[in-house]
Amino acid sequence: MSKRWPLWLMPGFPALIFLLAGLALLPYPGLQHDELFFYGPISSPDSSYYDINILGTKLTCMVMSYSGALKTWLYQAILLVFPANRWTVRVPVLLTGIGTILLTWAWVRRTSGARAAAFSTVLLATDTLFLMTDLFDWGPVALQHILLMGGLAAAQIWLATGSRRMLRAACFLWGLGMWDKALMVWPLSGMAVAAVCVYPREVLTRIRPFVKTGAVWFLLGALPLIWYNVSQRGVTATANTRFEPGGLAEKLPALRMTVDGSMLSGYMVYNDPVATPRRPETVWEAASAAVHRALPGQRKNGMILGYALGLLLLVLLWRTPVRSRLLFLLITCVVMWLQMALNHGTGGSSHHVILMWPFPVVFLGIAFDGAASHYGGVLGGRVPALLAAFAAVLGVQNLLTTNDYLARFIVNGARGGWTDAVYPLAETMSNLPAAWIGVADWGYLNGLRFLPEKTLKLFEPDPNPAEPSFRTQVTAPDFVFVRHTPDKEILPGVNEKLRKAAAELGYEEKVEQTVADRNGRPVFEIFRFRKHGTGASR
Repeated sequence: MSKRWPLWLMPGFPALIFLLAGLALLPYPGLQHDELFFYGPISSPDSSYYDINILGTKLTCMVMSYSGALKTWLYQAILLVFPANRWTVRVPVLLTGIGTILLTWAWVRRTSGARAAAFSTVLLATDTLFLMTDLFDWGPVALQHILLMGGLAAAQIWLATGSRRMLRAACFLWGLGMWDKALMVWPLSGMAVAAVCVYPREVLTRIRPFVKTGAVWFLLGALPLIWYNVSQRGVTATANTRFEPGGLAEKLPALRMTVDGSMLSGYMVYNDPVATPRRPETVWEAASAAVHRALPGQRKNGMILGYALGLLLLVLLWRTPVRSRLLFLLITCVVMWLQMALNHGTGGSSHHVILMWPFPVVFLGIAFDGAASHYGGVLGGRVPALLAAFAAVLGVQNLLTTNDYLARFIVNGARGGWTDAVYPLAETMSNLPAAWIGVADWGYLNGLRFLPEKTLKLFEPDPNPAEPSFRTQVTAPDFVFVRHTPDKEILPGVNEKLRKAAAELGYEEKVEQTVADRNGRPVFEIFRFRKHGTGASR
């Protein structure tokens, strides 16, 4: 294979597919609140979750108790050069996903050869939820993936050559990943357990230099997280870890739907049919919609069948050298999933499950390559050709699932916190005369911080008539509120709660404007409060 194609070209094709698919999806959903979570400390430095002071300079350290400000730092630099829009937010993480693909290629090629790396990267680059969770990165997961694989690729070079520089790099990247999001502990502990189970002798011979050299660099990468936990008495673990064995069965569907690509249907995009479908406007939109109509039922891919075959191949290849690599990956995945599934509040959504990636697709890539090598000599070239064809079919099915999302974004539109109505809303609020703007529901606060050209004075109302601040917000004529329409509420009952609290003060709503999405569906209402009997209305 390497004689036909330069090695650097082989991961380039899957990476290009990933890039094009990402660019096709990128414009349609609105910027969601959690996708812009990194922006809070940039727009309002005083509202930072936790700061550290170095030589008189205040630096944002954490944006949540388990999530550090690494992404905030990176985007603070990016926004010095590029304007604040959806492309500035999403292109960097799309490129980060490409970096993960290339690092996966590098790692698998070193451990298992070019063919296994080709299988792995094709399946990874076409995986719908790997693409969408990296591209829209509301988890966030993009930095987790690239820091994990960057460390793993460097660690593999250390194992092969003894390079202390690569060991230091690996541990620093993993420590940085812990600061970015403490859930990096899942893959790191999964790999540690797998290494002890599968390679006990190698672990004993390598543990001393690993601890002696690597520990310092790991702690250096994770230093802001450590600093925060020393000052806050270990709150990252105490606030976010709670054993919950009863939720294990409830979280299995999230695992299955992440594997088959269907997890985000109905969450990010409206399912068929909708009352106001939008007509495709370009050749590419028309082509996507045509494929969607011609090949309905592509909401799920064939990866569950692929993983069933991978487990069968593990059994068939049990007496071959490839067994140890497959067991390492399988144990890593099982330990990772059990950690999220047995913890309260984790493991029930795709942005947690996808943190197992790219290990599952690498498992398939190595299994396919192992079967091609082991049985190719017995049955001739048919086995490698059949496995290559099967991998290609899985990749095509993945792309059809991705196109299913794309076509529904085009025709049906984005839904919930991903509504594209956030763009006209930001423009409308920028031009609206108001001293302060009350954001009544969840999902668009960070969008109103990020998108408008001018800084808006935003607040989240606390509907308590006994609070003087709430009385001021309701009675001041230059205070404006924005909410979802009743059928689009994300926090059920939030509109009614605000309405009742204002009514106790003798005020009622006067809706001044409605903002719709690209399909013409009303999504947001802009309103003020007026005294009863002064023409106010719903």
